[in-house]
Amino acid sequence: MKEYQQNKETESAGASFSAHAQNSKDVIHLPHPQDSDSREDWPGFGAVIQKYRKKARLSQPKMAKMMEVNRNTITNWENNKNRPSLDDTKILCETLGIPLYELFGMYDEMVPTSQERTLLRQYRKLSSVSQKFIESMIRNMLQEEVDARNDMLRDSYFILPLQSTPAAAGTGCEFNELKPEPVFIKKNRLSTETDTLIRVSGRSMEPVYHNGDLVYVKYTKDVENNDIVICTTADGAVIKRMYDNKLYSLNPQYPYGEKGEDDHVQVIGKVLGTVSADEIPDAEDIAILREIKAEELYEFEREDQ
Repeated sequence: MKEYQQNKETESAGASFSAHAQNSKDVIHLPHPQDSDSREDWPGFGAVIQKYRKKARLSQPKMAKMMEVNRNTITNWENNKNRPSLDDTKILCETLGIPLYELFGMYDEMVPTSQERTLLRQYRKLSSVSQKFIESMIRNMLQEEVDARNDMLRDSYFILPLQSTPAAAGTGCEFNELKPEPVFIKKNRLSTETDTLIRVSGRSMEPVYHNGDLVYVKYTKDVENNDIVICTTADGAVIKRMYDNKLYSLNPQYPYGEKGEDDHVQVIGKVLGTVSADEIPDAEDIAILREIKAEELYEFEREDQ
C-alpha cells in the first residue's frame, strides 16, 4: 500500500489520490418571513373591499352610486358571491385606495407590510434630528448583524478539497488530472478529521452510500475489517468495504469481483462518513464565505499549482 502523509498542517490543500470528484452541491435557503399581509392570513376578496369601504366611511348605497352599479352588486362582492370585472376592479382600487396585492391576497416583499407602514407614519412624525438618529441606529444595527453573521460563517465553515475523480461504487472511475475544487464545509467531528472529499459514483454501495454522495475521506493505510475504503486500481478509483484484505460491495445486486496483483489495488484512505445537506452552506452563504475567506481560497489555489 502507498503511504500518504497524514499531517493536515503540512498537506497541500489540493492533496489528491491522483485527483478526484465533480462539482460541489448548493443547498437550502431560509424561507421569507410571513406577516399579516401574506396569503396565509388573507381574509378574502369581499372582506378586503368591505374593510376599505368602511375605512372610507362609505355606505353600500353611496359606494354603489360612485361605482355606477346597484347596491346588490356591492353586497354580492362583499359576500364573495361574485367579483367585479377588470374595469370595476380598477375603479375600486382607485376609489378606495386598495393595494392590488392586498385585494388578491398576494405577498410582495417590495410592498411594506401593515406594521412597516405604521412605523413609516411614526417616523414621518419625528423631527429631522430624531429621524437622523433613527437612520444612524438602523445602519449600526444592520452592520452589527452583518458582522455577526460573517463571524458565525467564518467560525463555522472551513475549506476542504473535493477531488475531481469520483470513486466508483462499481468497477472504477478513470483518473483525470483536473485540480481539486474548494468546498466550504461546516466544522464538525468528521469534517475536522478529514483530508479530502470524494464523490460516489454508482449504486454498488447502496443503501449506505448513494450515487452523487460526497464522503469524508482520511488518507491512511491503517484500515481494519469492515472499514469503507477508497482504493486505486487498474480500473480506476473505487469505494468498497474492506474485509480480510478483499474488497466487497454493499449492494448484493452489484458484487465486486476478485482482484489480483495485476489489478494494482492500493488502499489510499478510509471513509469517515457522508456529507449531509446541512453541512454545506447555501448559495447566499457561499457568496459571503468566498468574500470573507478570499485569502484562504487564494492559498488553496496557489498550493495546488
